[in-house]
Amino acid sequence: MVIDEDSAMRVLISEWLTSEGHEVRSLPRHDSPGLGFTHPAPVDLVVLDLPYQRTIGGAATHAVKAAQAAYPQAAVVGISAQLTRSLGAQADISRVLGVSCLLAKPCSREELVRAVADALGR
Repeated sequence: MVIDEDSAMRVLISEWLTSEGHEVRSLPRHDSPGLGFTHPAPVDLVVLDLPYQRTIGGAATHAVKAAQAAYPQAAVVGISAQLTRSLGAQADISRVLGVSCLLAKPCSREELVRAVADALGR
């Protein structure tokens, strides 16, 4: 599942993941009506564009919790324009948010594919 308000970024990420053999669905927002919609294929990963985070209890935390509630079995990879570089699972903010990793936006295709593979344990 790719959740990103930027339609061009959503399409690009979806294309990159599809070319790697992933079945991809997408939504424009973490609070979209389709979030959590029952689909025959389970969601095992969410690539989530994170809103600007001013506080620990802010919009990014809310977005991650909404994705985790909708897809409890899925790993979450956060992506944010607020980062100057990508951060792994060991970074404090990754742990606080509960994401597998945080990618700087924009990121390279290779960086995204590696983060997805790591999050899925491949």
